[in-house]
Amino acid sequence: MSLETAKDIIETEVRQARALKEEDGVRFNLFGGEPLLRFDLIKELCQWVWKTIDDVKCEMVITTNGTLLDDDKKQWLAAHKDRIHLIMSVDGKDDVQECNRGCHSSDLPIEFVLKTMPKRFLSMTASRQSLPRFADDLIYFYEQGYRVEGKPAQGIDWQEGDGKIYEVQLARIANYYLEHPEVTPTFLFKDASFIQLLGSEPNEKYAKMCDAGVTFVAYDVDGKRYPCHHFIPNVHGKEDILEDLKNIDFSDTSRFIDDECMKCDILKLCRTCCGRNYNERGDVRFRDRRTCQMVLAESRVISSYQIKKLMRNRDRLTSKELLMLKAAVKCYQLCCDFERKFYARNG
Repeated sequence: MSLETAKDIIETEVRQARALKEEDGVRFNLFGGEPLLRFDLIKELCQWVWKTIDDVKCEMVITTNGTLLDDDKKQWLAAHKDRIHLIMSVDGKDDVQECNRGCHSSDLPIEFVLKTMPKRFLSMTASRQSLPRFADDLIYFYEQGYRVEGKPAQGIDWQEGDGKIYEVQLARIANYYLEHPEVTPTFLFKDASFIQLLGSEPNEKYAKMCDAGVTFVAYDVDGKRYPCHHFIPNVHGKEDILEDLKNIDFSDTSRFIDDECMKCDILKLCRTCCGRNYNERGDVRFRDRRTCQMVLAESRVISSYQIKKLMRNRDRLTSKELLMLKAAVKCYQLCCDFERKFYARNG
């Protein structure tokens, strides 16, 4: 991407934020590929933003694998640590990191990132190969004093039985959190989405669980705007995708579900990816059925964890916590009922 294109994108989004009076401003995620390959562009762009835009908050975030973070980059990032943030992808110990990303986690400047930006977290993604190690590696980084966000990869060819492996791993992580209340749980375990199970809204309201095309957009190197990065041509190779997408209203959640999923008992818990649905199955509605077992495992373990955690203070719960407890109980019951149907249907 050229500097001029990057400036035009930022000016466009800032104008929209001004018009909508967005108090939180705009978060710009700089990613690739590996964004530090264009550190020259990042520096010049950030310095231009900080010099010219003072009425709209612009949060600058870089997602990186850390392999190019040399001393010069460290020095510049440390000098601007209050205005730019790094999210480093670290999937596990050396063997897992090499399998997933081709480098060793022990060679990455993890200490620098977390010392310089202590509120940031490592981003851990579990592949099918590393899933049986998910709990071990997550806990390993916790024991080093790091903050970690972990989740399974998208678009993986999950096989029968992987959901049970995931459930065992999540249960170990849940027990670790209960035994170490000082550790900040991953977003998955803090997720309050179970509350929506208590409402009477129809399933289609929750058919799209992301902000793609609404408050989240992505720009390609030529400055073209897409609903999210999964729709960018270098992801799927379709240069005319915008023609396909022009008739899709991304704010209409009912457009993002098929008839079979509409009937699902745990639809409101399903974090489908409409971009992957389009890329892999040709339609934003058609979900990856391989992930059903993963959603089931996740929802059941995390609702159980929330029940145990809240029940520790059952005599002193706030009204909000009581509502969360009620939602977690309902979620757990739904998952147990759904499991019987799911595995009976799938052998």
